[in-house]
Amino acid sequence: MASDMNEILLQSVEVLPSLPDTISKLRKYIEESRTNLEISRVADIISSDPLMTTKLLRLANSPFYGFSREITSLNQVVSLLGIGNIINTIMADSIRDNFKIDVAPYGLNTKDFINQCSEETAFITDWLNDEDKKLSHFLVPCALILRLGIVIFSNFLIQNNKDAEFLEHLKKIDFRDLSLVENEFLGVDHISFLGFLLYRWNFDDILTETICFIRSPHAARNEVKKSAYALAVLDHLFMPHRSFSVFNVKASIALIEEAKTQGVKFNLDNFISKLPKQIREEIEKEKK
Repeated sequence: MASDMNEILLQSVEVLPSLPDTISKLRKYIEESRTNLEISRVADIISSDPLMTTKLLRLANSPFYGFSREITSLNQVVSLLGIGNIINTIMADSIRDNFKIDVAPYGLNTKDFINQCSEETAFITDWLNDEDKKLSHFLVPCALILRLGIVIFSNFLIQNNKDAEFLEHLKKIDFRDLSLVENEFLGVDHISFLGFLLYRWNFDDILTETICFIRSPHAARNEVKKSAYALAVLDHLFMPHRSFSVFNVKASIALIEEAKTQGVKFNLDNFISKLPKQIREEIEKEKK
C-alpha cells in the first residue's frame, strides 16, 4: 500500500504551486550582480509586486521578527533581514498561502493548528532574538513552513479517501509516532517529504539542510548544526499532539545539552525562562 501511495504522492508534486516571478527576478539579479548587490535595486524588484510588498512589510512588523521600531520601507526590510532571508521568507509565505489547510486526518483542529504554527514562529523570536538575532531571523521562514508536510499529507489523504483510515491508525498508537503511520501509508514522513520539496523548489541549501537534519542535528555539517539544533528544539516543543508536554520540554533541554557536546552553544537559562510558567515550575519540582 505504501509504495503505491508514495508513487501517487510523488506524482502530485508536479502540480504543486509555482513560485512568484519576483523570486526568479531576485535570483537572476543576484547571479548577475554577485558581490555588487544594491539594496535599492532589490527593493525595486520586490516593489514591482504590490501584494508581495504588503506581505513583506506585514511580516517584518509582526512579532516573528521582534523589531523595536516600525518598518515602513522595503529598503529597511532588506537592510535588516538580508537578501537571503528575504527570498526565503517570500518563498515560505507564498507557498504556505497556496494550500488549503484541513488537518482533520491527523485528528487536529485546523484553527488550533494554524494558531500553534504562528506560536512556533513567534517563539523563535522570543527565545533567540537577544541571544542570536541572525539565527533568529534565519529560522523564521523555517518555522513558517515546518508543518507544511502535514498540510500536504492531509490534503492528499482526503483526496484519496484515506483520511479516516489514517486517523484510525494514529488513534491506535495514541498519536505517539506520526512518522510510523506516515511511512506505513505514504512511504515517507512529513519532514523528509518537506525536505524533498524544498530541494525541488530551490530553497537555499542551509535552510533545506536545516529542516532535513531536524531529527539528527548532530549529523549536520558545521554550517548547519546550530540552526538544525534550534529547529529540532522547536519541533519537540510544539509537537502537534503534545505541545509543551513535560516529556517534550525535557527532550528539548536534552537537545540543547547535546548541542554543547557538538560545539554548539545555547543559553539554557535563557531558554528555560521563555517556557510557560507552569512548565518551568514542573521542571523545578523535579530538580528538588
